[in-house]
Amino acid sequence: MFYLLNVKRVPCNIYELLTPRGLAFWIIDDGSRHGDRLHISVYAFSNEYVDKLMFTLQYKFNLKCSIYYNRDKKPCIYIFKESVDILRSIDGTYFKEMLYKLGL
Repeated sequence: MFYLLNVKRVPCNIYELLTPRGLAFWIIDDGSRHGDRLHISVYAFSNEYVDKLMFTLQYKFNLKCSIYYNRDKKPCIYIFKESVDILRSIDGTYFKEMLYKLGL
């Protein structure tokens, strides 16, 4: 689903596909703490797909986030400090392994 002709993409139904468990694994894999924010690397995706991922995080999980471009002009999704508590409350079972990324 995430590859079409060996090109990474975001499925059109990502809103239905992304579960709290999937979000936890995504953050464990591609997330890192930057000050009081959480940064998710989305370098392999086009701007259209990055937008789709960010809007999914905003609407499905009620996370305050934005897109940031690093020095190499690669996109990242920042999850703001105000949303870290929301991440912790989504499901502690999945997030226990990544609490260090949230500064806990």
